[in-house]
Amino acid sequence: MEPGLLRRLTIYIDRVIKRAKKSGKHELLLGSGRKRVLLVLFIPSVERDGLSVIDQPLWVDAALEMFGRVFGGSTAFPRAKGIWRDDDRAGALVKDEPVVVHCYTTAGDIEGARKLAALGEFCRKLGRDTHQGEVGLIVDEEYFAIRDFSE
Repeated sequence: MEPGLLRRLTIYIDRVIKRAKKSGKHELLLGSGRKRVLLVLFIPSVERDGLSVIDQPLWVDAALEMFGRVFGGSTAFPRAKGIWRDDDRAGALVKDEPVVVHCYTTAGDIEGARKLAALGEFCRKLGRDTHQGEVGLIVDEEYFAIRDFSE
């Protein structure tokens, strides 16, 4: 690739270009309500003990369906490789192969009480039913360690 070519490439996907009235220049106008808030949920492969395997495909499908129903869609990425330190068990390291589920939504959607409640309910159920020490959820670049799984 020739130097500088990448800087000259422009990709327009679902965007509108209009000519500004005063300057006559083209402007990129993005529609309002774009899905810019990224939600990331980690679906574990094992229980907190690091040995007992969970039904990960069941939980991945459940997460995809919840995100689809509540926020309009999501994507699950293949298994990753991770480790989690369980401070409540003397710092035991739990090796895991989580599936990472991504969902883009709007700020308004994530601030909606019903939608946030549905997300929280799902995370608590995941933690409770799969015997986790923590469920990892990222909301717009902030990591939430969900540890209270009570209903």
